[in-house]
Amino acid sequence: MSHLILSIYDFFARHRALLFVLLLFLTAFCLFSAYRLGFKEDIARFLPNDSENARINNAYRDVILSNHITVYCSATDTTDEARAEQVEAIDALAERLRTMPDADRIQRLRYRIDPAEMMEVAEFVTDNMPYFLTDEDYQRIDSTLNRTAIARRLEADRDILTSSVGMILRPQLLADPLRLTEGAVDRLRNMQAGGRFSLFQDHIFADDGRALLMIECSIPASETSANERFIKNLKTCMAETEREFKGVSFHSFGAVEISLSNANRIRQDALFTGILSAVIILALLIYSFRSAREIGLVFAAVLFGGLFALAALHLIRGEASTIAVGISSIIFGIAINYPLHFIGHHHHTPDPRAVIKDIVRPLTVGNVTTVSAFMSLVFINSDAMRDLGWFASLLLVGTILFVLLFLPHLLPHRAVPRPDYSPFRWFTSRPWGSNRVVIGAVVFLTILLSFFSDGSSFEADMARINYMTDAHRKDFAHLRAMLSENQHILYYVTEGATPDSALEANEQSLAALADLKKRGDISRVGGIDGLIPSRARQAERLGRWEAFWKTRRDSVLHILNEEASRLGFRADAFGAFNASVSRSWSIEGLEFFNPLRQTVGGSYVFERPEKTMIVNLLYLDADRAPAVEKVLNDRNTASIAFDAESMTRRMIASLSDNFNYVLYVCGFIVFIFLLFSLGRLELSLIAFLPLALSWVWILGLMGIFDMKFNIVNIILATFIFGQGDDYTIFMTEGLIYEYTYRRRTLASYKDSIALSAAIMFVGMGAMIFARHPALRSLGEVTVVGMFSVVVMAYIFPPFLFGFLTSTRGKARRMPVTLRNLLISIYAFTYFLVLSFGLTVVGWVMFTLGKKTSRKKAAYHRMLYSVARFTMHHFPQVRTTVENTCGEDFRRPSIILCNHQSHLDLMCLLMLTPKLIILTNDWVWHSPFYGQLIRYADFYPVTEGLDRTLEHLHEAKRQGYSIAIFPEGTRSPDCSLLRFRRGAFFLAEQLNMDLLPVVLHGTGHVLPKQDFMLRRGSIHVRVLPRITPADTRFGTDHIARARQLRQFYRAEYEALCRRVETPAYFSDLVLHNYIYKGPSVERAVRHALRQHDNYTAEISALPDSGEVTLRNTGYGEQALLAALVNPHLRITAVEPDDDRRAIAEHCAARPANLQYVSEA
Repeated sequence: MSHLILSIYDFFARHRALLFVLLLFLTAFCLFSAYRLGFKEDIARFLPNDSENARINNAYRDVILSNHITVYCSATDTTDEARAEQVEAIDALAERLRTMPDADRIQRLRYRIDPAEMMEVAEFVTDNMPYFLTDEDYQRIDSTLNRTAIARRLEADRDILTSSVGMILRPQLLADPLRLTEGAVDRLRNMQAGGRFSLFQDHIFADDGRALLMIECSIPASETSANERFIKNLKTCMAETEREFKGVSFHSFGAVEISLSNANRIRQDALFTGILSAVIILALLIYSFRSAREIGLVFAAVLFGGLFALAALHLIRGEASTIAVGISSIIFGIAINYPLHFIGHHHHTPDPRAVIKDIVRPLTVGNVTTVSAFMSLVFINSDAMRDLGWFASLLLVGTILFVLLFLPHLLPHRAVPRPDYSPFRWFTSRPWGSNRVVIGAVVFLTILLSFFSDGSSFEADMARINYMTDAHRKDFAHLRAMLSENQHILYYVTEGATPDSALEANEQSLAALADLKKRGDISRVGGIDGLIPSRARQAERLGRWEAFWKTRRDSVLHILNEEASRLGFRADAFGAFNASVSRSWSIEGLEFFNPLRQTVGGSYVFERPEKTMIVNLLYLDADRAPAVEKVLNDRNTASIAFDAESMTRRMIASLSDNFNYVLYVCGFIVFIFLLFSLGRLELSLIAFLPLALSWVWILGLMGIFDMKFNIVNIILATFIFGQGDDYTIFMTEGLIYEYTYRRRTLASYKDSIALSAAIMFVGMGAMIFARHPALRSLGEVTVVGMFSVVVMAYIFPPFLFGFLTSTRGKARRMPVTLRNLLISIYAFTYFLVLSFGLTVVGWVMFTLGKKTSRKKAAYHRMLYSVARFTMHHFPQVRTTVENTCGEDFRRPSIILCNHQSHLDLMCLLMLTPKLIILTNDWVWHSPFYGQLIRYADFYPVTEGLDRTLEHLHEAKRQGYSIAIFPEGTRSPDCSLLRFRRGAFFLAEQLNMDLLPVVLHGTGHVLPKQDFMLRRGSIHVRVLPRITPADTRFGTDHIARARQLRQFYRAEYEALCRRVETPAYFSDLVLHNYIYKGPSVERAVRHALRQHDNYTAEISALPDSGEVTLRNTGYGEQALLAALVNPHLRITAVEPDDDRRAIAEHCAARPANLQYVSEA
């Protein structure tokens, strides 16, 4: 990638005019295309695109989100005079509303109940009673058609007709003297929305004495500007009416007003926080860059990215969700990383070409991983989430294109690096990743916060993230209580392609509602309750009417006429009733029931060109609503049950599912791209682990401070995840660069990250001062999230990378790999378990039981078997024992052995079971195997040889050999150290043979200053015995110590020359090139494999002297040759500065190897 970008840079450097023409053309094209992009404001676009969600969304908008506004008219007192003035004021306001500029947007005004209209409805039901009687009505009626009941009814009718209301009720009573429609009238009364209303002079009053005027508006709730204009005109009418009626006051309430209040609050908060953050961000940029040109280029890069995203979105999608694009604008906080990093690196490296070469890799890796993560949103079945994914991804792509293609040519050229003005150098210069106290504290806090991470939750109540004034909250609670009678309302909507099919489906669903009511799951049902029957129901009811009266008509009419005559009614008084019972009825069309549809049924029947919806209001306890909703939705496909929170619950469920999908898919994609681009699983984990831990911190801190996710800030949390991805990638790339070239450039990466984090922290974190709950939640999540990702980015990558590549402040000769680490953990665990097991066995044998020579021999045989098995089954280690002299270890001897590693002990134990070893004080008191070696009768040399002679004489008598490391300590570089005289003194005092054993490879497999097992081979060479009578090495212990060291050295060097081949060191050489970029590792691995570890080439070199190797590339051949031939001085010539720097800084480079640029 860097070669391609550099080629493009070189081309445009020669054709700068073409560069600016291309930039202007792209900008103009993007402006033109972005201008044509369409926007949609529907929040339901966040829901998955399935038929069920579409149905619920449409019903939700028609039934709940229809634009209703309630106007309250309050008076100073509750006297009848004051209430009369309220009535006049409401009437005056209604007249003004009918003539105001937006009057055509008013569909209906409800503020009074017309008695004449209600009487007409009641008379319509009475005159057409066969259409409205149910089975329950017929059961009741059948028991009231005897003479006694009829007489009682007629007496009651006579009393009402002679009362003050007789004239009003006369038509109803004469048409239905037996009250056959009493049940239907009761159902008609139940169709009202709630019971906490009263009437005064036919006007609607709330139970608190305020007169009500309810406006049903045709403006969709999503049309903010139209609603704002409508509310302004409404307020004008209210103010004019208040001036006319001094004793009253008006105020209005509705979803639109809350929406406008939210919009105004957001506008004010955004203005305040925007100005605050802009001032701070600008101050940071001015202090850091001190160049108006560079600051302008930073904003130009992200603006070009945004313009590019809008233009591409038009070409790909045609239209986009306004909400999704608005949320995606937070991505500018991620996109700004790219110009900041580029310009920040340019301050340290003035040559733009060198900047591209150094920084193109981390920029592109970060961009590809983040873009790929956001592109996963495109596969979610939600239009808004797809828009979100497209816009976020395209914004980052557009910004990175500007940074890599145009920015290098627009930056000012400098001859020398610019002075450092980083405002965060006091923080970035500290080695947080190597501070044990800080690391310990972070690990402890991570563990602690993991216990609180389950405490974070999702805010399901949308009212809590909406901004509402105290007056609005009071009105909302009061109106909800009036409409729902202090119960929860569940909307049950039945749909049909035609009004009649909707009515028929609704009639079928009423049985289910009756069952729920019978079980006590719902307390009341508000709706048309069959009062507007379908054609099928009409046929059923008319048939029942005809069958009922066929056997009763004559007797009932006879009794009715007799009792009416007896009570003084005229003979034709009940002629209408006689006609109803005697006539034949026919099925009517829906228009026949217009008196009901246009009055009480208007709140329950919604007719649209494409379908008709019939609504039933189910009154129930709020805790039962979700279960009842599920039961009803599972039972009937033609009906939908939902409440005001259903859309929120579905959106939360959808966002939760999508969020989990995005989290896991993004994590997977990011990890795969990290693995692909960094080339090593270890580096991928270093870059990825801080992201996972930062998420634990975010959840934990939110749980501690009772901060909740909501529909707004949960998406920001994913963006912060993307921000953290960029930070950890930059930190990891900076660490790789420093490790590869040993150039101090990590400070530049840290400064850029700090500045980027500060901008994001200030830009979004300033919203913590907002009064709007949703904006404030954005600020809270930003503060917590950015703090978490910055802490993780600054601490864990340096700490983990340092663990892999250095120890005790120096570069590791062989860096740690995940394979070596796991094998080492396995081996160490195996060793601990083995030590514990052998210690337990020893305790049983020697503490619980009596210590005998037989038990001691058995315990030593056990140690021998375990050591032999272990050394021959070590992972990735081959052990070879050379015993050409045929030593059988039957005769006791003093075994001499060079000391390189902890493995030396096992190498000796596997030679013979009849062995005790003299150890130092550290081994004797080891918490892991100290007790074990005591059971095996090992002895510490710190007690003095004189004190151990008695024990050693006894060991010799029992046939045990004594092993001693004459060097006294492990060699750090596998060379032979000075021999101490103790071993030779013991041999002289005990009159025992000396048995030399030469070890090779243990110090390479497990070095003294490292606890990581490496791949390799171990050689154990047993040399011939040296008897006390053998004078070749002197006659006393002092001379023998000196002479035997020389003998040992010759034997050890001969073994080294035979064993230390190019193949032996190939793994060490290859590991010196890992963590230096995948291309370097692949090249070296390929070269070693292709040239068979340069065996032929190295074999042709002399063993000593000087030699020059030319064009050595990354230096793998020269390094191998220097390791195989330690006495040969090698000069490696490599003209390429980068390759030579990589080769020079291999940790395993010995002193006999030097690199030069030219001979």
